[in-house]
Amino acid sequence: MNIYNLSESNMPYVARFMSEIQPGWWSYEGALGQLSNVETMVGTVGWLIGEDELHPKGWALCRELKGYKAIELECCGYDDNGTFALEHKLGLLFDAISDYAKSKEYLTFRTSMGSQQFNIHYRELGNIGDEINNLISIDRIDYNWLLDYGFKVIGIQPNAYGDKFHCILLAKDLR
Repeated sequence: MNIYNLSESNMPYVARFMSEIQPGWWSYEGALGQLSNVETMVGTVGWLIGEDELHPKGWALCRELKGYKAIELECCGYDDNGTFALEHKLGLLFDAISDYAKSKEYLTFRTSMGSQQFNIHYRELGNIGDEINNLISIDRIDYNWLLDYGFKVIGIQPNAYGDKFHCILLAKDLR
């Protein structure tokens, strides 16, 4: 077996293969679109909050993961009287994101955060399921706000930001 880069010239062959091996998931046209046009599967959408559009007080940027029927928070921030704040100050934007995602028939709203101020920060992880069950935040207002908003921890990505600096994955069901 040899390995080849996916290219414009071989995409039609891969699309035909995809549709033949798993026709319940892909038509030929759907497979070709997924292989050749990333914009059909992933998009970017964002919002700002402020007194007017020229004076933002906060923002949220999201990725639309169309194939997964999900929207994912990429980054956000809020000016809390000169201090940078995260999710817990952006309830109105989170409502707008949720409403937008529901209008697109997305099923999940996803986000993530670093492991700072959690009991898993800067240590080796054991079984991820056990780590999730025993996860404790140490005064993470944004984390507690996300839980109150309906998010649940769905995973931990070890060493995402460096050695023993992990990523906590959260999701909210939009149904």
